[in-house]
Amino acid sequence: MPLNQKVIATIIIPGVYQDKGGLALKVRPTGTKSWLFRYTSPTDGERHDMGLGAFPEINLTEARKKATELRAQVIKGIDPLEQRKEASSAAVTVEDEALAYIERHRAGWSDKHGQQWLNSLTEYVFPKIGTMPVGSVETPDIMKVLDPIWTEKPETARRVRNRLERVFDHAKAHGHRQGENPARWKGHLQNLMPNNQNNVTQLDSMEFSRIPYFMYMLDGEDSRTARCLQFLILTACRTSEALGAKWEEIDMINRVWTIPAARMKNKVEHQIPLTEEAVNILRDTGSRGRSEYVFHGPRSTTMLPDNALRRLLRKMGEKHCTPHGFRATFRTWADEKTAFSFELCEISLAHVVGNTTSRAYVRGNQLEKRRPLMAKWSKFVMERVTPHHPIMAKQPVPQQTLGHM
Repeated sequence: MPLNQKVIATIIIPGVYQDKGGLALKVRPTGTKSWLFRYTSPTDGERHDMGLGAFPEINLTEARKKATELRAQVIKGIDPLEQRKEASSAAVTVEDEALAYIERHRAGWSDKHGQQWLNSLTEYVFPKIGTMPVGSVETPDIMKVLDPIWTEKPETARRVRNRLERVFDHAKAHGHRQGENPARWKGHLQNLMPNNQNNVTQLDSMEFSRIPYFMYMLDGEDSRTARCLQFLILTACRTSEALGAKWEEIDMINRVWTIPAARMKNKVEHQIPLTEEAVNILRDTGSRGRSEYVFHGPRSTTMLPDNALRRLLRKMGEKHCTPHGFRATFRTWADEKTAFSFELCEISLAHVVGNTTSRAYVRGNQLEKRRPLMAKWSKFVMERVTPHHPIMAKQPVPQQTLGHM
């Protein structure tokens, strides 16, 4: 029997009360009442309940009108719920989805990584497709973003594409789009975009035979930036790890630098044995007690800027060498001049070694085994800086020698 307004107002027993034409009133144990439209989907043949709003905000007459309109859609072969989802997705733009993804994952990222995400999308994506509904973006739209930077800025283009793929996966998981991911590389964009790998500029490293002379010249630079670069070379760490080094991470008694997981690329805590040479660099900074950072700015207590080390290299005439490249220098030296194992050298660089199973059984960081390796490296790179070294006793190494080694 169809409902009427008076009867609806008196219903208090929880349940679903049928009206007509698929319209029903749902009464919850709390006493709240809401309208449902029940129908069989013309696309999947399944029965669905679609909410139409609460009573009495929507009265019986309004609910019946809505149900009649939806029933007409079903007769035409349209699934009302699917249409509602599409309408909802149309309101979510690419920029909305991207910002939601960043906010969702920011807690697991470093501040720098989160800012890089935002900067790359703001510069290359949002101006092109940022206002488009995330559910309507197709492959040509992605190519419109990538084409201008694909060959000119290959590394940037790779990162932008990868980030877009994640954003569209996020959109699909939240029901904001259907179908294939338009930014997917494997089996999709790889068949449409030209090969740009030959244009990728590798991070240049210095020949290990030149390191002792370079360190001698670097020792003559009277700045905390120079000490930071020396420390980076001695510990074979990454640029961000050296720049962000804090005194609370340094154990001068046991001579260990413990970099917390939050600051590591692979999000795993890493310990570096500190050699006598590295400890001397730390003492030479004169920053302990002045700042939490070991290598803070000359006129501030904050860490040195990201490009400080690169600028120093340029000042010293090393235009084709990068701070990160010294890790490759260390690795090449270890391979060619020492008998230390592959695994030990890789662990020294905080690289993941072995498969998941082997790592589950070998959980140590081989800190003590790495001490001789780092000690030998330190002695090698600082041999011309040591005051009592025979070469130093003769004469200083001239400036021009550095560029011809």
